[in-house]
Amino acid sequence: MQNKHILIVDDHSLFRTGLKMILMQIGKARGISEANSIKEALDFSESGVDVILLDIQMPGINGIDGIKPVRDRFKTSPIIILSASNDPNAMAEAKKLGASGYLNKAASADEMVASINRVLRGGTCFSSDVDKANPQHNANSLSNNLTPRQLEVLMYLCEGKPNKLIARELEMSENTVRVHVSAILSALGASNRSEAMLIAQREGITV
Repeated sequence: MQNKHILIVDDHSLFRTGLKMILMQIGKARGISEANSIKEALDFSESGVDVILLDIQMPGINGIDGIKPVRDRFKTSPIIILSASNDPNAMAEAKKLGASGYLNKAASADEMVASINRVLRGGTCFSSDVDKANPQHNANSLSNNLTPRQLEVLMYLCEGKPNKLIARELEMSENTVRVHVSAILSALGASNRSEAMLIAQREGITV
């Protein structure tokens, strides 16, 4: 990574700051540039980006959908997806779309630096979990893990409704809604509500 220029695309400034410190202090990167969205990355004017670290979950265009336009914009720069979870299907999709790696945000500093260096040398950095992705994975396989009530809650989640409003719509307590939301996140392998919405939409459970 030494003497390399890295572009971090992530909407959380605190995470960008921490990652930048790791890459500069441990990785000895030559320069770090930042963007808080896919759009800002596509408008990036500097040349000579050696690798792009792309957050999977951002407002507007998410990281998975952003792989193609970012690849078109930075034709020779490998892309590594950053995520808070190790969803094998998201990994497989990222790999299919041309990403060179998939890093968990909870990885240690040394692991991150080693993985990025591997990509810079022409390799890849995908967890072995990517091999667990099921090519026949579809909406039925995921929705079967949810109860009918949880599917109802998920539909409201995907409409962006808060727990209080969901509770009112389904005539249940907010605490019961929270329990259902927790079960939904677990069943979908999501770390938060936004990621659950993304997975549900991507897998055709909701539209």
